[in-house]
Amino acid sequence: MVIEKSAGRLTWGAIVLAVALVAFLLIPLPLLDKFYAIGFGICPQRAGHSYFLGETLLPGEATLRAALPFVNFIAPNVATKLPVEARMFGMFAGFLVTWLYAFAIRRGRAALMPKPLILLAYISFIAIMGFDGVNATIFDLHHAGLPIPYLYEPRLDLRFVTGWLCGIAMAGIILPVVNYCLWRDAEPRALFERLREMLPLLGIGIALLILFTLGSGLYFYPLAVLAPIGILATLGALNVVLVLTIGRRERVAGNWREALNPLALALLLSLLVLGLLSLLRYAAFGWGEIG
Repeated sequence: MVIEKSAGRLTWGAIVLAVALVAFLLIPLPLLDKFYAIGFGICPQRAGHSYFLGETLLPGEATLRAALPFVNFIAPNVATKLPVEARMFGMFAGFLVTWLYAFAIRRGRAALMPKPLILLAYISFIAIMGFDGVNATIFDLHHAGLPIPYLYEPRLDLRFVTGWLCGIAMAGIILPVVNYCLWRDAEPRALFERLREMLPLLGIGIALLILFTLGSGLYFYPLAVLAPIGILATLGALNVVLVLTIGRRERVAGNWREALNPLALALLLSLLVLGLLSLLRYAAFGWGEIG
């Protein structure tokens, strides 16, 4: 009987996730518009705060596009804005990549808070992003006519880098809580135990920054998809904890099949929240940028 009930629960979670994916793919909108829609309710999506890809060509790219015309359909050849602004791209992509990296280093179920030195690094990462964000806001107010001094002119690379550091920190703090609530066999260890274990993540961030700077459209969609998936991963992680705690179902999963139900419910809740926020933004500002 227990097996039958478990199978029913597994089927429910799998069906929800499959239906959500199919519905996303079948919505009659261009793929990029779907990416924009996921972040619409939480990101102003301002052009001046965002990276554009497709406006420059790599060596040999023009020859490639001439020889293979279909490349122009799967890789923009004109300046095309990424789905979210540079700072939020760094935050959400950083969270997602850190989560994937945790599994790569066999810490996917780490459930302890970090040591004080690592926690201090996380707090510093978040504070750095906050400092840059406050300076950027003061800069905007200064140029809107308020005589407020700012320390430096905001830059896209700083927005992205500080967002990326914050995303790493968010993952380092949130994921142990998720793992503790979700897994029966959660591991009594921290996500990162030494500062050097985060170095590959910093390297990935630098690599992404180089790609943004190069500006080719050849890798637009592989990068663009990190934003919507990262948004859902971040909100989904928070909602997994909420769902399991409210439902008094902590530590319910021993494997990924048993995790499907809470993950599916967390995804639905995340989509509901994003949808409501999008409706509020549309009611207040329409389809245009904020700011």
